[in-house]
Amino acid sequence: MKIKLPKLPRVKCKNAEQEELKYGIDNYDITVCYGSAGTGKTYLSLLESLHLLNSGNRTFKKLVLIKSVTVVKGEEIGFIKGSQEEKMCPFMYSFTGNLNKIFNNNESAEQLRKDGIIEWLPIAYVRGVNIDDSIIIVDEAQNLSLDNFKTIITRIGSNSKIIFLGDVEQIDRKKKSESCLSTVCELFNDSPIIKIVKLTESIRNPIIPKILEILDSNGIGYLNE
Repeated sequence: MKIKLPKLPRVKCKNAEQEELKYGIDNYDITVCYGSAGTGKTYLSLLESLHLLNSGNRTFKKLVLIKSVTVVKGEEIGFIKGSQEEKMCPFMYSFTGNLNKIFNNNESAEQLRKDGIIEWLPIAYVRGVNIDDSIIIVDEAQNLSLDNFKTIITRIGSNSKIIFLGDVEQIDRKKKSESCLSTVCELFNDSPIIKIVKLTESIRNPIIPKILEILDSNGIGYLNE
């Protein structure tokens, strides 16, 4: 049964790299996309996933959004009161901000969550759950350990897709060597079962890569290094 969503903007890939990401999402059950800030990873993945839900070509029933909640050093916010969803709100803005941009409001995204078409899920709740008939997007994949990756990848049920998004330069784990992202990209770079996509062109603002180049050349890294 086709899911009826609010009107979606057309997918407009800004470069060949984004075309490759769109192709991966459409044609592979597992896609891993890595790239620096501003390359459009999250927005494009969300928009294309919503179009797939809306197409009726496959009977996807919902979009599951999974987020690592690793806290950046020096930015601890202490105990957060409230329900699981309320606790997750501060960590989900990379998703909710882009969903609001897609729908041009926050009411549509909120209604889809109330209807169960969009679901938030913390990594801690993934273990032991089989996710069927869904498109799953995992953001901040650079903060996953290999054990986390294996746990999530084995939760894919029938008729599901999963998209991992991350930036190898923004690892918030205390030990950067524990990040799974670089290892996964190397292991599956030429694999026919997982699509690996690298985004390098900033579409948010062309000044971003210029600033990052200067900071990197002077040995200035990210928080939590």
